Amino acid sequence: MSRALTNTAPSGETRAALLQARDVHVTFQTDRGPVHAVRGVDFDLVPGEILGFVGESGSGKSVSCQALMGLLPGNAAIQGNLQIDGRAIDPTDSPAMADLRGQTLSMIFQDPMSALDPLMTVRGHLVQRLTRHRQDINDAEALLTRAGIADPGQVIDAYPHQLSGGLCQRVAIALALTGRPRILVADEPTTALDVTIQAQVLDLLAELRARDGLAVILISHDLGVVAEICDRIAVMKAGEIVETGPVNDVLMTPVHPYTRALLDARPRMDGPTRSPPARAAPLLSVRDLSVTYRTPGRPPHRAVESVSFDVAPGETLGVVGESGSGKSTVAKRIIGLVDGAGEVSLGGSKIDTPSSAEWRCLRRRVQYVFQDPLGALDPRMRVLAQVREPLDIQRIGNRADRTEKAQALLQEVGIGPDLQNQTPVELSGGQRQRVLLARALILEPELLLCDEPVSALDVSIQAQVLALLDRLTAARNLAMVFISHDLAVIRQVADRVAVLYQGRVVETGPVDRVFAAPEHPYTRSLLDAVPRIGRRRAAEAVPS
Repeated sequence: MSRALTNTAPSGETRAALLQARDVHVTFQTDRGPVHAVRGVDFDLVPGEILGFVGESGSGKSVSCQALMGLLPGNAAIQGNLQIDGRAIDPTDSPAMADLRGQTLSMIFQDPMSALDPLMTVRGHLVQRLTRHRQDINDAEALLTRAGIADPGQVIDAYPHQLSGGLCQRVAIALALTGRPRILVADEPTTALDVTIQAQVLDLLAELRARDGLAVILISHDLGVVAEICDRIAVMKAGEIVETGPVNDVLMTPVHPYTRALLDARPRMDGPTRSPPARAAPLLSVRDLSVTYRTPGRPPHRAVESVSFDVAPGETLGVVGESGSGKSTVAKRIIGLVDGAGEVSLGGSKIDTPSSAEWRCLRRRVQYVFQDPLGALDPRMRVLAQVREPLDIQRIGNRADRTEKAQALLQEVGIGPDLQNQTPVELSGGQRQRVLLARALILEPELLLCDEPVSALDVSIQAQVLALLDRLTAARNLAMVFISHDLAVIRQVADRVAVLYQGRVVETGPVDRVFAAPEHPYTRSLLDAVPRIGRRRAAEAVPS
């Protein structure tokens, strides 16, 4: 059901393919037998083109591109034909691939903080890479400028942890450009970024394509991002490309049912909002919350200042803002993970400085759902034991009763008996997030604090988790504070929204009112930066 494969440049003329992939297969040999991860993939990439790969986790997007880069582990077998400029490349030839990587092929990884060495400055990273490619080490600052960093002198001697996520991603792009590559593979480069920084990174990729004729393969589960910047799109399912063609054709008039399912699953800025519950007395009241971080040798940093809001039972408050705006700090202050000024009340009772006994009771009433379920779950414990553990700590009932309750709740969130004795690493991302929700709900809390709980999930799994959250909060009359940089998700899940900017709430109100008629310029800038299908961000490619 794929459209015809053509080598048409963004400007419309037919051009020779820079990269060709024909009948590519990737098979992993595992203890449980062979796993056929990529099945007969075909695609072309022409100079100055951005090709988007989309699909669910496990569909083969990243594996296909890692095969191209020669980055697959030793248990992977690659078959098929890969060519650059008409010359065959062998991804299993390590010395040859080492020469290609950086000079012809380069890659930006999803998490720049993991890709960068925490013990090395930005200058150290760049000098190491420039030396590897026999280039002038004095070009380090020029590379940062090329990657869109306006003042490289303020960045070049910093360590990764001293930079924001957006700056780290720009440093990663600068590193990817050191060998003057012709093909850039960007694997989910904006997934963890807020909408304004994401927009800046997308603008940068479009500029590099237009200015330098760089060909880009963009892997993403965000269809709005792909729509704005890509020229063509390849939709992958179960290791196969099921649909491919010009991005507007595929996303506006999809042919394959799987493509239509992905489009239907994505949260929409023009979709319906929730019907807000009847207003009741607040369960959570936050008044004049302030948090200041103090680091030796540096001036104090006021992360949150004078934040106030209420959340009623059955109500969801969405909290949005850029990285560093104070969203997560507010949630951590509510639950006592950081110290600060102000007043926090739960059900009319202050919980600012509770005693040990009061904390034990508080933990049963308020639960925290973290962004990274793999990091929040114990990698050595079975799923059932982790969900039962809060009951064990609180000494609620006997062991048999606790086990039965944990089993029933896991079943309710979609984790059946066949998965309950697995460890977290044996589950998918969506399954791990369901386990994390079950563990948060096992004590029957009144309030959930959700910190970016779906940001790393693809659209179909994200839709399932959001629907599950909606059903559970309605059935249990739960109050929820939902933190996200994805405004479309907030529109779908929240009744009211609070917009944070530099630690302050600059606008708050019902989601439909704030999103339809924002009053603050910062809110308008966030809404303008949301990627949308049908809108183009990419600049015209340079002529051949």
